[in-house]
Amino acid sequence: MRLTYVLFVMGVLMACIGISLLLPIGVSIWYKDASLPGLLISMGIMVGGGLALAYGNRAEEQLILNHREGFAAVGLCWFAASLAGGLPYMLTAGLPLTDAFFEAASGFTTTGATILGDIEAMPRGLLMWRSLTHWLGGLGIILLSLVILPLLGVGGMQLYKAEVTGTNPDKLTPRMHDTALMLWKVYALMTVVLIGLLWLEGMDLFDAVNHSFATVATGGFSTRNASIAAFPSPLIQWTLVLFMFLAGMNFALHYRFLLGNFRVHFRDQECVRYGALLFAGTVAITLVLLCSGIFPAGALADIEVATRAAAFQLVSLCTTTGFVTENYSSWPPFILLLFLLFMFMGGCGGSTAGGVKTMRFLLLWRMAYQEIFRLLHPHSVRHLKVNGRPISQDILSGVGGFFVVYLVLLVIGTLLLTLMRLDLITAFTATLTCLSNVGPGLGTVGPVDNFSQLPALAKWLLSICMLMGRLEIYAILVLFVPEFWRR
Repeated sequence: MRLTYVLFVMGVLMACIGISLLLPIGVSIWYKDASLPGLLISMGIMVGGGLALAYGNRAEEQLILNHREGFAAVGLCWFAASLAGGLPYMLTAGLPLTDAFFEAASGFTTTGATILGDIEAMPRGLLMWRSLTHWLGGLGIILLSLVILPLLGVGGMQLYKAEVTGTNPDKLTPRMHDTALMLWKVYALMTVVLIGLLWLEGMDLFDAVNHSFATVATGGFSTRNASIAAFPSPLIQWTLVLFMFLAGMNFALHYRFLLGNFRVHFRDQECVRYGALLFAGTVAITLVLLCSGIFPAGALADIEVATRAAAFQLVSLCTTTGFVTENYSSWPPFILLLFLLFMFMGGCGGSTAGGVKTMRFLLLWRMAYQEIFRLLHPHSVRHLKVNGRPISQDILSGVGGFFVVYLVLLVIGTLLLTLMRLDLITAFTATLTCLSNVGPGLGTVGPVDNFSQLPALAKWLLSICMLMGRLEIYAILVLFVPEFWRR
């Protein structure tokens, strides 16, 4: 493996991330807060170090990454981005390395788990950087590299394959460069539209920008200690429900919709199942909330409040955004179990959401049904199809393998956290919420708590879980396989 190629890519991406600090620096100057020196120093280190790394490992010929180099570049770039992204927290808020890395990794992986206790006490420049890490990581730093790296003579297809290890990456055009540009246009358009809506609905511009970055990226970092509960406006909360729901869908479908194919979402089986499950879950949770007396069931306005609370929490957790408006940890066990199942499922493939993904569950369900059908009709020949297209055996094997690896990692993470004297509910949900990039869990990491009280070793373990979940597990896992580094 040509390590110089990997280091060149890392250098370029570090410099790009450093340049993105211009936005938080501008915010810091505008609000005249105390984060400016730390942000400037962080930018200098990132840009200077990145350019030095890229220049020292440049090559005369065009760099074409092979399969292993693509995986190495993706895994190491995300780790390096989290390490560099922690600099503003260390230099501005005085956080130790462990906490700074955890917060940056949570941002870039769009997990939204935080170690900050008093968020509103943080300088606004730092809060903007915190939200910007969401937005940069949401559609993928490597997807952005498909636009930048070809201009520097680096082939980016292996990076895309290494990051998107799902069922079948949806290419809108034959050239990945054009596909990346199209998806970024949709991503940026959704962000701008949401900023405008939230601003018109009563948020100030700073809060609107930060919460739009977190919503479209399905991240969950808020500028308020109470998260979205600090904005009790029904209009704001329903708007966020809608955009979280849209961000959990395949962005390629949104692009085709904007081109005039207005029925594309209803023709996609994964999208239909995703919407149907969320609708059914919202109805079930609303009924339980009303019947258990947690919310009054008198006037129509009371029912709307219960429905909004149910829909907001469920959509937020399913799309792995992690915003909250209620302390759902005190809700009935039936609802908590539903929340855990939807966290496990996640959003659609090709979205900014985490989790196992709805498509994989759809394929697993059909594989199970196919086996039952074969028991009844042993001589039948049936091919598994999705959206009218047959699914190859390689994809089905990959789905089954991913599911098993995900469960094994969930069990191992839970066991290790219990060895660190965390209670079972906290250990299990902390591992699940980080592996699925959700954010809040249950127990001592519930919706009104944070991860600051966890031991340092637990934070590093959960940080690795966040990176694994964001990169579909394999791009990080292969780095720990000895055969990967052998010639």
